Amino acid sequence: MRNRFIAFIIIITAFSCTKDYDLQLKSDQSRLVVESTITNQKGPYMLYLTKSLVQMSFNANESRANTEYVNDADIYITDINQSVTDTLVKYWSKKRFMLDNANNPFIDPSDSIYYYGQYQTTKLKGIPGHTYSLTIKWQNQEYHAESYMPPVPPLDSVQFKFTEGAVGKSDYNIPLIYFKEPQNERNYYLFKTQAVYGWPYSILSDEYLKNYVNGLDVCKGVTPDYWVTNYPYDFIDSYFIEMHSITKEGYDYYKALIQQYTTDGGGYSPSPASPPTNLDNGALGFFRASAVNRVDFKKDENHEWAW
Repeated sequence: MRNRFIAFIIIITAFSCTKDYDLQLKSDQSRLVVESTITNQKGPYMLYLTKSLVQMSFNANESRANTEYVNDADIYITDINQSVTDTLVKYWSKKRFMLDNANNPFIDPSDSIYYYGQYQTTKLKGIPGHTYSLTIKWQNQEYHAESYMPPVPPLDSVQFKFTEGAVGKSDYNIPLIYFKEPQNERNYYLFKTQAVYGWPYSILSDEYLKNYVNGLDVCKGVTPDYWVTNYPYDFIDSYFIEMHSITKEGYDYYKALIQQYTTDGGGYSPSPASPPTNLDNGALGFFRASAVNRVDFKKDENHEWAW
């Protein structure tokens, strides 16, 4: 079995036909960016709307400050199998990130209410095997997407493999999962762990998995921060693992995002490729539906992990 993971940056994927979008935006062109995930976990489910930055900044604080949030859209998500439509409502926050004179972020101490392009469902319930459609109405335009929620196999068990850290480094545990892999079909998975140092996400195709996965390291793989992992170190007291089902279209999307992140288009690497999207009308991002298995861990009185 070859365990090959590819970490990803943004959480958005789908089942329907996909389109490519062109990242080489014109100087005066900005597009709607959609991030949304429906799961079989308890709602509400969030959707984020922003406008793509025309001029990108390598300073994370400046990028956050310059983000344009879309707060005036009408959004609907329909469970096609049940013919149930949910009208999303705006989600507000009392926190506002600002920059001081030294370009350092701080939270506005006032009691004002702010909207950050976040919307939430009111009644929708994610069900594996169902297909969900998204409709966004904004500035006399409509955007659509569909996403199927593949089932996810149950986890039989999770074990930690204790490992001593190098000199001057903390001891840590390697999380290993065990589950039956459905055969005669291609499956794709997304793993999320509690972030410690690096990116907490990875994706996996079952192409090289056997019918029984006998201890899979969910933190192993290629990430933008390839020199770190998210193993549960000895100094933390809680940890979680989530196993998400994703579709082939979602897998390809995340893979393309990583290629975008690691490719500079220089003399020794190709120009960045356009990641696919399941949104129409020129929108960016993905609308994803995933079934999820989650395991939470706590250290007991003997300082051992229990779940």
